[in-house]
Amino acid sequence: MTATLHTAGQIAYPVVDVAQLVPGKAALRHARNVALFLVSPFIGLVYAMMLPFVGLAMMAVIGGKALVKVPAAYQALIAARKIALLVAAPFIGLAYAVLMPFFGIVMIARIGYQAYKAPKQAA
Repeated sequence: MTATLHTAGQIAYPVVDVAQLVPGKAALRHARNVALFLVSPFIGLVYAMMLPFVGLAMMAVIGGKALVKVPAAYQALIAARKIALLVAAPFIGLAYAVLMPFFGIVMIARIGYQAYKAPKQAA
C-alpha cells in the first residue's frame, strides 16, 4: 500500500510505508541461515582448535577422580588446594578492589534507569 503526499500545488512526493521496510519472519530466518552458513567454517575451526584442550581437561578430571580415591593423595590435594588459595588470595583481593567501583557505577546507573522508567506518581 502506498500513499502520495500532496502539498499546495507542489510536486507530489511518495510517502514511504514503514510496514514494507520491516522484513518478515521468513526474511529474518533466511538472513540468519546465510549468516550461519558464512560463520560455520570459523565455528568448525574453533572446535578443532579447542579439541586438544578439552581432551586434556577430560584426562585431568578422570585422573583427579582416580587420585582422590587414594587417601594419602587426597590429603596432599587438600594441602595443595589450601596453598593455592593462600597464594591466590592477594590477586583475588586486588581484582575485587579494581573491579568493584565499576560494578558500583553500573548498579547506580541501572537503579537510575529503573527510576527513570518507573511510572510517575502524583505528589
